[in-house]
Amino acid sequence: MDEQSAVELAVKVIGLFGLYFVGISLGVLLHELGHALTALFATRQNVAIELGRGEKGQDFQIGRLIIKTKSLLPRYGVTLYDRSRETRARQTLVALCGPLMTAVVCAVCLWVLLSMAYGSWSWLVLLALCVANFRILIVAVWPIAYRPDGEKGEVWLSDALDIWRMWTRKGDDGAKERLDEDL
Repeated sequence: MDEQSAVELAVKVIGLFGLYFVGISLGVLLHELGHALTALFATRQNVAIELGRGEKGQDFQIGRLIIKTKSLLPRYGVTLYDRSRETRARQTLVALCGPLMTAVVCAVCLWVLLSMAYGSWSWLVLLALCVANFRILIVAVWPIAYRPDGEKGEVWLSDALDIWRMWTRKGDDGAKERLDEDL
């Protein structure tokens, strides 16, 4: 391998990692939009999406949807609405549509990847987006509880564990989710 090829490979590898982190952020937004759009259509409630962790950020409102960005490249997101007002079936539908959106993004990226020239920059962008969304999909369908802010932080449930707990609790239509006062 000559020096120019080695430099080009190094740039592409570094670019792939950078694109992966951007892909995670875009994937989190798309995943949460899957939940939020379903909640907007299935309920009559205001719905909020929080992207990232932190105190400050920008809020955008489109009709009943509020998008709160709390960091530049969010790795986590949550869709908020008053779940106690909805049936388990509606809650399940909302919970399923985030992973469904992520699976569709993965499938489309993979389909386009297979029809492109290997190694081009556009191929690398789609590869990073596909891998990032596959990671999001695994976290969503693996029944786990995790703390994105460390040991003392709030416990978050994967979509699969959330659905499992919804249907294994007798007589409980789901815990009321935190909803900001401005909704």
